[in-house]
Amino acid sequence: MWFKWFYKNWEKFSPGELIENGLLPSQIAERFVEDNQDNLIALANKFDDNNEEALEEFMKLSESELHIIKYFLKLIQLKKIK
Repeated sequence: MWFKWFYKNWEKFSPGELIENGLLPSQIAERFVEDNQDNLIALANKFDDNNEEALEEFMKLSESELHIIKYFLKLIQLKKIK
Protein backbone atom coordinates (compact mmCIF):
# COMPACT_ATOMS: atom_id res chain seq x y z
CA MET A 1 0.00 0.00 0.00
CA TRP A 2 2.81 2.44 0.92
CA PHE A 3 4.95 1.75 -2.10
CA LYS A 4 2.13 2.03 -4.60
CA TRP A 5 1.02 5.34 -3.14
CA PHE A 6 4.52 6.73 -2.65
CA TYR A 7 5.99 5.99 -6.07
CA LYS A 8 2.89 7.22 -7.89
CA ASN A 9 3.01 10.53 -6.03
CA TRP A 10 6.82 10.79 -6.01
CA GLU A 11 6.93 10.50 -9.81
CA LYS A 12 4.30 13.23 -10.19
CA PHE A 13 6.31 15.40 -7.78
CA SER A 14 9.27 15.42 -10.21
CA PRO A 15 12.14 15.35 -7.71
CA GLY A 16 14.72 15.26 -10.52
CA GLU A 17 13.66 18.70 -11.69
CA LEU A 18 13.97 20.03 -8.13
CA ILE A 19 17.51 18.64 -7.88
CA GLU A 20 18.36 20.34 -11.18
CA ASN A 21 17.01 23.59 -9.70
CA GLY A 22 19.49 23.32 -6.83
CA LEU A 23 17.28 22.09 -4.00
CA LEU A 24 18.86 19.93 -1.33
CA PRO A 25 17.45 16.45 -0.65
CA SER A 26 16.06 17.61 2.70
CA GLN A 27 14.28 20.52 1.00
CA ILE A 28 12.77 18.18 -1.58
CA ALA A 29 11.55 15.84 1.16
CA GLU A 30 10.08 18.75 3.14
CA ARG A 31 8.19 19.98 0.07
CA PHE A 32 6.87 16.51 -0.65
CA VAL A 33 5.65 16.10 2.92
CA GLU A 34 4.03 19.54 2.91
CA ASP A 35 2.27 18.84 -0.39
CA ASN A 36 1.08 15.40 0.72
CA GLN A 37 0.56 15.82 4.46
CA ASP A 38 -3.16 14.97 4.49
CA ASN A 39 -2.63 11.88 2.34
CA LEU A 40 0.30 10.75 4.47
CA ILE A 41 -1.82 11.04 7.62
CA ALA A 42 -4.66 9.09 6.03
CA LEU A 43 -2.26 6.39 4.86
CA ALA A 44 -0.61 6.16 8.30
CA ASN A 45 -4.02 5.55 9.86
CA LYS A 46 -4.45 2.47 7.63
CA PHE A 47 -1.17 0.85 8.70
CA ASP A 48 -1.12 -2.12 11.01
CA ASP A 49 1.86 -3.63 12.89
CA ASN A 50 2.86 -5.86 9.96
CA ASN A 51 2.90 -2.93 7.56
CA GLU A 52 4.92 -0.87 10.01
CA GLU A 53 7.46 -3.65 10.49
CA ALA A 54 7.82 -4.12 6.73
CA LEU A 55 8.36 -0.39 6.25
CA GLU A 56 11.03 -0.35 8.98
CA GLU A 57 12.84 -3.22 7.27
CA PHE A 58 12.65 -1.44 3.93
CA MET A 59 14.09 1.70 5.54
CA LYS A 60 17.05 -0.31 6.86
CA LEU A 61 17.66 -1.77 3.41
CA SER A 62 17.40 1.68 1.81
CA GLU A 63 19.92 3.09 4.28
CA SER A 64 22.28 0.22 3.48
CA GLU A 65 21.89 0.86 -0.24
CA LEU A 66 22.66 4.55 0.30
CA HIS A 67 25.92 3.67 2.08
CA ILE A 68 26.92 1.38 -0.78
CA ILE A 69 26.13 4.08 -3.35
CA LYS A 70 28.22 6.60 -1.39
CA TYR A 71 31.11 4.13 -1.25
CA PHE A 72 30.85 3.45 -4.98
CA LEU A 73 30.77 7.19 -5.75
CA LYS A 74 33.96 7.64 -3.71
CA LEU A 75 35.62 4.91 -5.78
CA ILE A 76 34.65 6.73 -8.96
CA GLN A 77 35.95 10.03 -7.60
CA LEU A 78 39.24 8.42 -6.53
CA LYS A 79 39.65 7.03 -10.03
CA LYS A 80 39.53 10.60 -11.37
CA ILE A 81 42.28 11.72 -8.98
CA LYS A 82 44.76 9.08 -10.15
